[in-house]
Amino acid sequence: MSNFNSRKLEGTPSWMRLAPYAALGILIFSLNSGSEQNYFLRGYSVILQAQAGIVLLYFLMSKFRKSPNK
Repeated sequence: MSNFNSRKLEGTPSWMRLAPYAALGILIFSLNSGSEQNYFLRGYSVILQAQAGIVLLYFLMSKFRKSPNK
């Protein structure tokens, strides 16, 4: 198990860390809800878009969180 006290927190509230992922979910839902695709194809595309978006957000957020003084 990881020790929570040993991790360095950035000082941002927890809802601020959740906001990009929630915005991604809303964007994916709104883009796919109006499409006229097959039910299974739409579900598969939602899963693929969500996975790709989460990975992309993870790397973008880790890049922006790096401290400037190395």
